[in-house]
Amino acid sequence: MVLKHEDEMISIKTANIGDRIESGGSFGTVKYIGLIEGYTNIWLGVDWDYSDRGKHNGSVNGVSYFCTRTPTSGSFIRPEKVHLGRSVMKAITSRYGQMDDEAAAKLTEAELYSIQKTMNAPFLEFVGFDEIASKQSNFQKLEVINLRLQNVSNIDGQVGLRELCPHVVELDVSKNLFTEWTTIFNICLQLELLKWLNVSENIMGEMPTDYGYYRFPKLKSLICGTMRLDWDTVLELGRVYPFVDELRAPLNGITTLDTPEGLFPNLAVLDLEGNPIGGWEEVCKLAAIPRLEHLNVENTGITRIYFQKSNMFPNLKKLVISCNRIGDWESIGELDKLQCLEDLRFLKNPILESETYATCIQLIIARIGNLQVLNGAVLRSDERKGAEYDYIKKYGLEWLSVQSDAERKLQFIRQHNRYETLIEKYGTPDESELAAKQTVIKVSLIEVLFVHNEKSRTKKLPPTILVQKLIMLAQKLFALSSRPTLKYVSGLASEIEIELNDEGKELGFYSVQDGDKIIVTL
Repeated sequence: MVLKHEDEMISIKTANIGDRIESGGSFGTVKYIGLIEGYTNIWLGVDWDYSDRGKHNGSVNGVSYFCTRTPTSGSFIRPEKVHLGRSVMKAITSRYGQMDDEAAAKLTEAELYSIQKTMNAPFLEFVGFDEIASKQSNFQKLEVINLRLQNVSNIDGQVGLRELCPHVVELDVSKNLFTEWTTIFNICLQLELLKWLNVSENIMGEMPTDYGYYRFPKLKSLICGTMRLDWDTVLELGRVYPFVDELRAPLNGITTLDTPEGLFPNLAVLDLEGNPIGGWEEVCKLAAIPRLEHLNVENTGITRIYFQKSNMFPNLKKLVISCNRIGDWESIGELDKLQCLEDLRFLKNPILESETYATCIQLIIARIGNLQVLNGAVLRSDERKGAEYDYIKKYGLEWLSVQSDAERKLQFIRQHNRYETLIEKYGTPDESELAAKQTVIKVSLIEVLFVHNEKSRTKKLPPTILVQKLIMLAQKLFALSSRPTLKYVSGLASEIEIELNDEGKELGFYSVQDGDKIIVTL
């Protein structure tokens, strides 16, 4: 029996247990082919990728026909209602060879946004949008091919693709109907210039035993998100694609990260977002990757950060650890051991609820000495100076109280990793001033001395007043003809001046206390 579907003839005989199918935009795996008691004709039992598409667990009227991943991800469907896939050659000629005009050939920015949103993968990029349209009619000139959501399942022979489009350097075959890694490898064999490959959202079987036969040293970027992969499979891919410098494997089933020395010699970017890794000790195993510069372990269940060895990750510049369960400041201090760390993304962790957001930002800056970018914002030198100085004041009394007790002092240093460094940089805090400031911390208004040239004015201000209004107030106090520049000087360290140039911040952000000065200049 042969069925007609979307201008292609599809034979039911091609359906096998384990095949991937698509129907109405939903994807699933064939788990059963045959009769159902009480119904006529042949049915396909499908375990759908998302349980809301299914109805049951593979059982009907007390009879179990197949097993499902979740209790409601299974259902039966008529064979004529599913798409069983087509070859990559047919997909290319269909998508790029039947265009009526230039506009129809373009991969638009709107389509790219849709892809990013579907995969929750803003890292995806496609280059050459403007150039692709003029090359569609000539397959020989194609360099970027996007076959996402084209129901591709096979290569349809071992030759032809090389002759059709020999200059392809970027290929996206994400969210199709592939089931075997061998198919992907055979595609790569024919695309000898391929450097960028996205195979995400294809549910593959086990790696073939002869995977060592395949080796593609020219590939630089591999994306394999949402594929139910474990780390062993990722390591096997690392041997097939030995010189990738970018590897993205988000939203898989990776729990362990044992990494042998010598694998991934060129890897600089590694994305493991959304994998249930849990323990930081697993993350530390990635230190075997010598050139790693950018690591994303967002939403991986991490609760604590600690390094058992020194000089780990010697080249790591950017770390993403948002949406985890980190609940202690010592973990942030541990990151100061990453000597090259410049860029940190740290949002939606429990520790950020222990203080106001502004204070948390200051604490992170003070605890990580080399940090230059935090949550996407470039840190200014005066912002670092203010954060470090406020950190000294915040824990000054505790620091002074442990000076005569060696054990307590050692414990304090463990908890406040850079405090001694900051003391050397700014000087030891004065006990009498710190004690005085502790008694007025709950006072609603702060008494500040404004100084302009030889003139001075004292004002009591709420800590919530914005710098913008502070500038206007200073201009009015001294009848200035133009907007002044403000600099904050603490009574604790009068040699340190911090420019108040962020008009959106509150006065309290700078930890201004009673008796502190604001220098007004034009």
